[in-house]
Amino acid sequence: MVSKPASPNPKPLHRWLRRLLVVALGLLVAGAAAFAVAWSVLSRDADGFLTLFAMRVPKTITKVLDQNGNVLGVFAEEHRVVIPYGDIPKAYINALVATEDADFWNHGGIDYRGVARAGANFILSLGRRKEGASTLTMQLIRTVTAKRERRLLSGGLKRKIQEMILARKIEKAYTKKQILEMYSNEVYLGGGRYGIEAAAEFYFGKSAPQLAPEECALLAGLVQNPNWYNPYNPDPKARVAAKARRDHVLLRMAKEGYLKPQEASLLMDKPIRLARENAREDSVAPYVLEEVRKYLYEKYGRDQVLNGGLEVTTTIDSFWQEAANNAVRQGLKAVDRRRGFRKDALQFVGDPEGAQLPGWKRYFENGDEVRGIILGWKKGDAEVRIGAARIVVPAAAFAWAGKDVQKLMPRGAVPLFSVKTAVDGAPKALELDQEPAVEGALMAIDPRTGEIRAMVGGYDFNRSKFDRAIQAQRQVGSTMKAFVYGAAFTAGMTPATVVQDIPTRFLDTADFATITQPDGTVDYKPLRRDSKAYEPHNYEMDYWGPIPIWEALRDSRNVPAVRTLEDTGVLNVIDFARKCGLTGPIPPYPSMALGSADLTLREMVRAYGTIANGGLQAPVPFFIKKVVDRNGRVLESHSGAATEQVLDPQSTFQLIQCLQGVATQGTGAASNALEWPVAGKTGTTDQYTDAWFLGFSTRITCGVWVGLDEKKTLYRGADGGHVALPIWVDFMKAALPGTAKEDFTAPQGMEWADIDRYTGLLATGATTDKILHLAFKPGTVPKSGSDAESIQKIRDARAKAPSQPVETRIWGMPKQVEEAKPVDLNGTEPNG
Repeated sequence: MVSKPASPNPKPLHRWLRRLLVVALGLLVAGAAAFAVAWSVLSRDADGFLTLFAMRVPKTITKVLDQNGNVLGVFAEEHRVVIPYGDIPKAYINALVATEDADFWNHGGIDYRGVARAGANFILSLGRRKEGASTLTMQLIRTVTAKRERRLLSGGLKRKIQEMILARKIEKAYTKKQILEMYSNEVYLGGGRYGIEAAAEFYFGKSAPQLAPEECALLAGLVQNPNWYNPYNPDPKARVAAKARRDHVLLRMAKEGYLKPQEASLLMDKPIRLARENAREDSVAPYVLEEVRKYLYEKYGRDQVLNGGLEVTTTIDSFWQEAANNAVRQGLKAVDRRRGFRKDALQFVGDPEGAQLPGWKRYFENGDEVRGIILGWKKGDAEVRIGAARIVVPAAAFAWAGKDVQKLMPRGAVPLFSVKTAVDGAPKALELDQEPAVEGALMAIDPRTGEIRAMVGGYDFNRSKFDRAIQAQRQVGSTMKAFVYGAAFTAGMTPATVVQDIPTRFLDTADFATITQPDGTVDYKPLRRDSKAYEPHNYEMDYWGPIPIWEALRDSRNVPAVRTLEDTGVLNVIDFARKCGLTGPIPPYPSMALGSADLTLREMVRAYGTIANGGLQAPVPFFIKKVVDRNGRVLESHSGAATEQVLDPQSTFQLIQCLQGVATQGTGAASNALEWPVAGKTGTTDQYTDAWFLGFSTRITCGVWVGLDEKKTLYRGADGGHVALPIWVDFMKAALPGTAKEDFTAPQGMEWADIDRYTGLLATGATTDKILHLAFKPGTVPKSGSDAESIQKIRDARAKAPSQPVETRIWGMPKQVEEAKPVDLNGTEPNG
């Protein structure tokens, strides 16, 4: 009997596979068990996570609005505006779901197929290929917890499990629409914007419900990488990537059935059109916003302002503010050009043909500033390169820089230009420019309420945040003369009162002793070695002799102003100025009449506002009308009204008439271009360091200051009428048409008379000069008429004035007042 051979042993490979399978199965079971245990343990904390999630309050912006509800700016840690699901465009929801979580409407918070696919790919690629498999719900959890001070989730696998657990809890606690609403308001979309509403305004200048489908697709595409796909990214490659990402989203929408293929194709052909091609976010009222911010921080705290969703309504009129910005910017450029071209601002490059400069890769508009490279000169014209564009700039565009401009700017020079004409975002015509070293400020108020309607604190807030309208204290020059003559009219003088414009010396009894000689003459002995007399001079270093106050104020004569100050009483003038609203130090010295006091523009605007109101004290100028919290509760509200009659109405109207003379025939005559009833006063300080114009209609009081931050000369001849007044006129041209055109009305009881402007007497047939029609308080009309004899006396006195001996007047030491401080008696000189 033959026995069968024994069966061979199993192959080693098969044995190894069986063992591996057993091990893998064991690991899988162990992993599943570990996962189940981890899920069970971590699920116990899920309710706590869910509670914290539900109790969270999304950080929202504080909006600052103008008086009409237009947004001036925002304060935010996370720039977000929360909107309800109904305001979120359906196209955005579809784009988001199609791109980020196609099964969103069906899963319960976890995409198990996605998890399995991600796990398999990870294993098969030996760990090289990682996929998130995160649903929109899980992304929402990560978005929320990543930004909260209390971190709800741990890192790594544990965090992933926690996300999955919490995602299931959230899906049970909230509807799909609620989840999408939270996600759309929380997600970061680049440019410092959180949520679709803030992003829609930032990128497209519109509210979220107004977004077009292709715009929704772009925003949905930003979720993956908001910084790189941001279409405002200056890197040209980013703009291309943004469009490619948008088109990818549109294709996904078509694949998931939210768009027809033809619709997606048409939308992909559309270019990206942004609200701000240059991504400039400068507020229309940056200095106002800064003042509002400082106030809110102090009262409510930084966190409440940045995250609490306050709504602040201000007094600003955006249209007036834009006009103020433009007037100040263009006015300061014009002043700076008169100071000459600054060579130190000129740059050079070694490779004019190949060099690339910052700011070239942008969409240009008229008025933009850009540096261009001089390639050469031909027949007086320059060839200038900006990027790939070569622009011929005519010699006239360089004229203000002087005659040697070609030597100053050879090939390779890189001056600053302003874009005069731009076509399709490219500069076509240029003019030489330079950033002004000169600074300025403007404030316009409603004098009846104290509401600040426009304020500019400097040429460029980004260059200097110092607010020259509120913080700067500067000598006010001849704008102070309004208070001198206002007090004089209150004391009984009239616009027709004749004052002397003759050489005058003032001696202070604190510095000089009076000595009576045996022959009866009076001499004066200095009590200290440094004792000096104060001898004011007029702008042209001339003297006119006897002139009516109306003429002295019209032409801003210095000597009559100081003499009138002494005749009226310095403390009476200070009292008048205080009633108008000045609160800063006013030194009680002769130079006070010429504006030696350092005061703020806001003070001066308020004071002139009181005059504009006919003596009703203008309220302290203010910005904030109302503050409301995120729930609509009013936290504070403010209003103002000029109700206290602090000045005599009849005296005030006489002052207004004189200031109208300044604006129509005197140093402020450029305001005639407005063809509107206005009044005002120019001001210029010693050495032309400060230039002012304070003026008003019945509805607007506006002040302008121009100067350098250091008290240095602007240029010789830079008086208020040539430097500050043009800015005031440009602003008022825009602002006045929106107000009632009214004449200044005389109070009841005033008497009117025609006055000879030469003699200050009643006009008669002998009057040869122009006649003034002036209002007088009862009983103060001149008693006599002008005749040949009176006219001749004035002529004789005026002829002698320049050569007559200096008249010495004693300036008695006034009582010390709280604000008094030693000053240089030889203070402000130029009139203006």
